Amino acid sequence: MTMWQSSFLSDLAQELPAARIEPYGSLVDTATVDGWSDVDVHITTRRPFAIERAFRGDVWAFTSTVDGDTQVIRSVLTDGRRIDATIRGTTATLPEPSVDNGVRFDLTLAAVTFGRGSDLIGMHLCLGVIRQWLVETMEARDRATGTTHHRIGTEHDRQAGQALDGLLGPLGPRTALAVFSTYGAWRAAENSSYAADPRGLEAVIRRGEEDGAACRPDVSECDRREI
Repeated sequence: MTMWQSSFLSDLAQELPAARIEPYGSLVDTATVDGWSDVDVHITTRRPFAIERAFRGDVWAFTSTVDGDTQVIRSVLTDGRRIDATIRGTTATLPEPSVDNGVRFDLTLAAVTFGRGSDLIGMHLCLGVIRQWLVETMEARDRATGTTHHRIGTEHDRQAGQALDGLLGPLGPRTALAVFSTYGAWRAAENSSYAADPRGLEAVIRRGEEDGAACRPDVSECDRREI
């Protein structure tokens, strides 16, 4: 178990002294924990709280679902920590999602799965982002030309060849970072107010490579670990 994973639960207990905090998943079997691992935790409390304060870090990307009195938040912090929290009894407050929140989250999962040797899943997630980019480019073309019917190409079609730029190198966690860079450059060109922020993804990869790099050579072993 890495230092941040071992200290996270005690820090969380200090921030939420009235809550019942119960780890599950890989933290229960510490032999499976490495730099690519997240923290899975049940939090039971009736006192509302802010995720960023409780986790002592800025949220870079997240998903959140609510079912009855249970909220499930999967978060990626800017410092590279990944925390999956199942919250019962209250609803936690999250920051406003970034405009590329979904892309950030999917490419984080891609980096982790590549890091574990699961290249099929990593590629699937990267191609999902590339497909989204192509759809958004087609929509931009339609807005620019005022029609959805195109018998001939436009200047937007020149961007199609750039879609695979991030996949040209050897597959690995940095494939996800390359795809994010390509996506970010395209989006910034379409919208001058957009600026790609790779900090969370870079930090996830850095943490994984520091304490999980030995995982890729033996894919069969990696497949037995929780992503």
